[in-house]
Amino acid sequence: MSEQSYQEQQSFRYTWSYWLCLAITLFFIYGSWQQLILQQHFGDKPAPDLLLIILTLLLLSFLVILHFSSLQLRLEQDSLAVRFTPFFWRWRKHLWHEIQNCNVVTYQPLGDYGGWGIRGTTHNRCYNVSGKKGLLIRFKNGASLMIGIQQENELKAWLTRWSVASDNTIRL
Repeated sequence: MSEQSYQEQQSFRYTWSYWLCLAITLFFIYGSWQQLILQQHFGDKPAPDLLLIILTLLLLSFLVILHFSSLQLRLEQDSLAVRFTPFFWRWRKHLWHEIQNCNVVTYQPLGDYGGWGIRGTTHNRCYNVSGKKGLLIRFKNGASLMIGIQQENELKAWLTRWSVASDNTIRL
């Protein structure tokens, strides 16, 4: 990473939500194997085979999405960009002249935005994976964007080194 840019990447892998989803998925895989392959009922009131297959496939799909999800933040001299794969592959770039201010803040993902992932409305959006720290960006049009971060000190240091100049670019 150069002095002129800041980058951070996060994923859902190895977060509590990932482990919970993995445990539930493995439980359903075991239940499907027991009921479909071994022909033994899974539980006292077993679900129909088709329902068990559908639920197992949905959970497995969700686990794969969690595994490959990646939140990336990039701050450069002229812009701020964010990407949250596989939900959107292209960088969403915001030029500094569109931004009123940005600050590192402490927030409550569940209380403030209703959870993790892509949350909020068009004018009050949040992208987060884990943790309680975020970069709150307020745009000149009144909208705001919260991006969850893990490297609070590095981001604060970068923001301290750089400031918005009169021509709306970031300067040292």
